[in-house]
Amino acid sequence: MATIGPFEVGILGLLAFIFGLDYIWVTPLGIWRPVVAGTLTGIILGDPITGLIVGSLLEFVFAGLFTIGGGTVPEAASGTIASTVVAIALGLKPEAAVPLAIPIAVLTMNLEIVVRSFDAVFTHWADREIERGNYDRIPLINIVGAIPWGLSRAIPIWAFTGLLAINPQAVKAAIDAIQVVHIGPWTIRFWDAMATAGAVLPALGAAILMKMMISRRNVWFFILGFALAAYLKLSLVAIALVGGAVIAALYYMLHRDVFEGAAAPATPPAGKATTRDFLRWFGVSWFIQSSWNYERMMGTGFAHGMLEIEKKLRKDPEELKSWMRLHNEFYNTEPHLHNAIYGMAISLEEQGADQETIRGIKTALMGPFAGLGDSIMWFTLLPIAFLLGASLGVQGNILGPVIALLIWIPVSWAVKYYTLVYGYRYGLSLAEVLKGEVLKVAREAIAAFAMAIIGGIAATYVRATTPIVLAAYAGQQIELQPILDQFMPSLLPLLFTLYAYWLIKTKGYSYGKAVIILFLTAFILAIIGVLG
Repeated sequence: MATIGPFEVGILGLLAFIFGLDYIWVTPLGIWRPVVAGTLTGIILGDPITGLIVGSLLEFVFAGLFTIGGGTVPEAASGTIASTVVAIALGLKPEAAVPLAIPIAVLTMNLEIVVRSFDAVFTHWADREIERGNYDRIPLINIVGAIPWGLSRAIPIWAFTGLLAINPQAVKAAIDAIQVVHIGPWTIRFWDAMATAGAVLPALGAAILMKMMISRRNVWFFILGFALAAYLKLSLVAIALVGGAVIAALYYMLHRDVFEGAAAPATPPAGKATTRDFLRWFGVSWFIQSSWNYERMMGTGFAHGMLEIEKKLRKDPEELKSWMRLHNEFYNTEPHLHNAIYGMAISLEEQGADQETIRGIKTALMGPFAGLGDSIMWFTLLPIAFLLGASLGVQGNILGPVIALLIWIPVSWAVKYYTLVYGYRYGLSLAEVLKGEVLKVAREAIAAFAMAIIGGIAATYVRATTPIVLAAYAGQQIELQPILDQFMPSLLPLLFTLYAYWLIKTKGYSYGKAVIILFLTAFILAIIGVLG
């Protein structure tokens, strides 16, 4: 147990604020992800291993949840901080604290909806400054737009931990009071049932990823990953290596003509940009979402990124104003592949393109690049990187979050940097390559790889066993679980994963409804002695 005082309340809220900035600034560090957020919270409270385990379990619960377009989902970082605080401060099992993340995550999600509406204030502020010719204020306006995002994370944590700090003894007494509850002939071990239900919740993360990725062509790779984990007891890292090698070889052999016949982008025109220019534009590009709002989404972020270019190219004040108006218009795409459009716009403007050409490129490419980028970055790379880390973290291995970041940071930064460079150098010919057959096949292979990982998750990290005793014979108890294991190892975890998938895909329930139904199902089964 740990003491929660004013200092811890302040630091944890500040940590949540920083997580909000990392999130809206295109996740350059990845520290808002549960496996990292839980570990950092645990370090602050003096118990990093409990924080690591709670965060790792929640990484599986929140896997596949990410906002696309104008949608919102429960916010993982705030929920992780709250669950970690409860587990450490009140001495709960990590699994028992996992379900407590959902209410805080949903509360933060609703505050985020308010922020998404409010941040239009910054876009209109930018409009006014453009009309006044105060262009140098646009970067500040855009960056300050991230503050409400950070506060939407910090405020729930300050409130939650503040209440816990006021009278921790009373909270602990309430926790202890419901540890064992007697209702008529039944004895309910509340927190044991909570732990059992919490261990089942990772099925929801696997189901969300399945909804995004599964198809008739790649369902076999789910079975492959499940079999490698259930029968051979391979770790998620081993499944990634084996499954990745098999899938890469298979897709290359099946589509060899596509890969070997792929057309390279056309020869680039003589570019004016230097490495220093690319690094400067790359740095600015992290702020593309800083003042994201429902009205113009990334518009002000795009204007921020183009300010330096327009000031260099447009010497007439009215012409400069006209171009800055253009860039403050509606714009939205995936923020890593945005850099390809960003590079194209810079290059084409340097070559003398007019406003309608630039507007047309932004309008034509932001949709396709959003779909491609979301599927590759947020529904494949990010969950796989952090789930691999979480697979070590649930064992208390502190290398878990380190490995996750060592995968995410270099790859995501490389994608963001080189799409900028090649967008600038190759322009529209790069867009043709990105929309071509090679990328289509590559996306199929990536989805197959993700399905193998999801199969491994279902077998290993969805934890469900039954304590049911069928009979007693000659002084020996005949237990149901060993019989199920002989029939198929990890059968119950698989059934819960398919049940979660059925709730989301077939029934069409939202994440909020699905998590409640899945939790109550496992909780009730634990209370009546079916799960344990």
